[in-house]
Amino acid sequence: MIETVYVMTPGISIKQDGGLLVLEQNHEVLRQLPMANVNNLVVGRTVQISTQVMFSLVEQGSLIQFVNHKYELMGILGDEHTSLRKLLWQVNHFTNPDFAIMASRYIVFRKVKAQLAILDQYNKTRHIPNYESIRHTMQALVKRVDRTKTVDALRGIEGLASRTYFSVWHAILSEPWTFPGRKRHPSTDPVNALLSYGYSFLEREVRAYLVSTGLDVRIGVLHSTNDRKDSLVYDVMDLLRQEIIDRFILKVFNRRMMNLDNFDISERGCFLARDSNKGWVKTYEHYMTHAATRLAGVTPRQWIQQEIQYFISFLKDIGHDPVQEPEVKEFL
Repeated sequence: MIETVYVMTPGISIKQDGGLLVLEQNHEVLRQLPMANVNNLVVGRTVQISTQVMFSLVEQGSLIQFVNHKYELMGILGDEHTSLRKLLWQVNHFTNPDFAIMASRYIVFRKVKAQLAILDQYNKTRHIPNYESIRHTMQALVKRVDRTKTVDALRGIEGLASRTYFSVWHAILSEPWTFPGRKRHPSTDPVNALLSYGYSFLEREVRAYLVSTGLDVRIGVLHSTNDRKDSLVYDVMDLLRQEIIDRFILKVFNRRMMNLDNFDISERGCFLARDSNKGWVKTYEHYMTHAATRLAGVTPRQWIQQEIQYFISFLKDIGHDPVQEPEVKEFL
C-alpha cells in the first residue's frame, strides 16, 4: 500500500539506507520502511531530513510536505506531474460554465447526501429534536442541486446544507462535549478545533494524491480559483469530509478517546495541545490504515484514492477527453 508518513517528533532524523527510509532518534532506529512505499512524507520543523532522502523521494515522484507544529502546510517539495496536455485540458474544461456546473453538482450532491446519511444514522439512537423538519430541509436541498443553473447558486445550497447539518451536532455528541455551531479562525471549542485539525490532515491526503494524477490543484470548479493555490483540493475535500473526517471526529468524542486536557483554551481560541499531537497522529494513522466495513472493506486512505479516481473518471466523461492517469489498482 502506498503510505503517507508523518514525522513530527522533535529530534528524529530521516535517513536512507539503500532502498529503505530509516527514522532514527538518538542513534536508535525507530522504524524502517521501503522507500518505494512512501508516496507522501509529512515533516515537522524540528525533524532533520537528509538531502539524499529528499532527492530519492522527489526522483521517484513522491511528495514531501513541510508543516509547522499546528500541522499547517508551509511548503511542498516534489514534481507535480502536470503535462501541458493535461493542463490545457483542465483549463479549457474547468473554465467552461457547462462543465463547471456539472462537476459542481456532482460535488454538492455527494456532500449533502453524506451529511444526511450521518444525521439519519445518529437519529436512530440520539433522537435529534425536530428531526423531521431538518431532514425535510436537507432532502429539499438535495433535489434542488440538479435544477440549479449556476455555480454560485450551488455554493449557496452547499452553505445552507452545512449550516443545517451542523445545527444539530450538539444533539449527536455525548456529554461533556458541546457544539455551538461551526466556528473557525479560530475555533472556539474542542469539537470545532478537532474538526478543523482533521480537515487539515484530509487536505494533505487529497493534495498528495491529486498531484500524482497530474491535475493542477490550483484550478477547481466549485471553489473560486481567484488567486487560490488549492481550489481543486477543496473541491475534492467536499466529497470526503463527512465520510472520512466527520465520522471519525464524532467517534473520537463519543467514545471519549480525548478529554479537555488534550486542548489549550484561551482568549486566542481553542487548539489541540502540543503534547497531544503525537497521540492524535497515532490515532489518526491507525484509523486511516485499517479496513472499515462501511467502506466495503478498504481502508479510509484507500477509499479516498478510490473516490478521487471516480471523480476524475466523471470529469473525463463529461469532458469527452481521455486524459490518462494512474490506474487505481496500483494504489489498492
